[in-house]
Amino acid sequence: MTSRPGGGHPFTVAAWILVGAVVVAAVAGVMGGILSSSLVVDLAALWPLLVVAVVAGLLSRLGKRPRKARAILPLGIFTALVLGGALHLGGWDQLPSAAARLTGPPPGEMSEPTELVAQLSGEVQLHPLRSGPAYRVSPILLGGNVGVPMATETSVDGSVSVRIEADGDAPSWYSFAGWRIGLSPEVPWRLVLNGRIEADLAALAVTSAAIAGSGSLRLGQPPADGSNIIIAGDFDLSVPAGTAVVVSGEANVPAGWETGGGRARSPGEGAERSWSISVQGEVVPTIRER
Repeated sequence: MTSRPGGGHPFTVAAWILVGAVVVAAVAGVMGGILSSSLVVDLAALWPLLVVAVVAGLLSRLGKRPRKARAILPLGIFTALVLGGALHLGGWDQLPSAAARLTGPPPGEMSEPTELVAQLSGEVQLHPLRSGPAYRVSPILLGGNVGVPMATETSVDGSVSVRIEADGDAPSWYSFAGWRIGLSPEVPWRLVLNGRIEADLAALAVTSAAIAGSGSLRLGQPPADGSNIIIAGDFDLSVPAGTAVVVSGEANVPAGWETGGGRARSPGEGAERSWSISVQGEVVPTIRER
């Protein structure tokens, strides 16, 4: 490559273009609602990375060095911005946005069953935890207007209830697309969920559930005494093939299921362990085997 006298080296110019592209993409992502505005707070908290990049770049300009060495400054800034964005999206615990997370007590402090009520606007992603607390709530780090949730635990006669709710009018710097809720498989759960839900319940002990809104639900084997599930909304619900299921209300069910009289039964129905699914409302959900 060649460069004009008094002009920047092409390699340096290209590096500054990269920096500009990252800045423009971040601003457009936040302003356009694609990325959470908490990205700005997290990047500001990582200012030491930027200082190191700037110092390294300025030192590279000292002495008689090749002009392309001046690209170290923009490349350092580019690296700091990309690393900061990766730490933000990866949910690094040391960032300010991590303060919005909720962590519950150990599973042994919960009742059998424990009621979980999640009244959250935006998206709700529910999944099993591999280990750790009874529940963990963390933000979906995308653009949205869902505020920071609060968890309220109450105990009546030894029965524990956990209520998770968030204000729809979020602070400007801490708004998200929704929340991920992790639940311990060691705790039997009685679920009350409302929102745009994506729930993987296959590895969880669900004694009963009332779920409204829309989305997808993934069930595993029912507990030993069976389980009652009430659903209202546009849901796609899947169960393992051969599982005993009884459906009350109108629903799209797999071929081969017995239907009639406003009810449907899977070929495995009749077993002591079964899912009893009650469909409420006018929206017809879909139930399928996997």
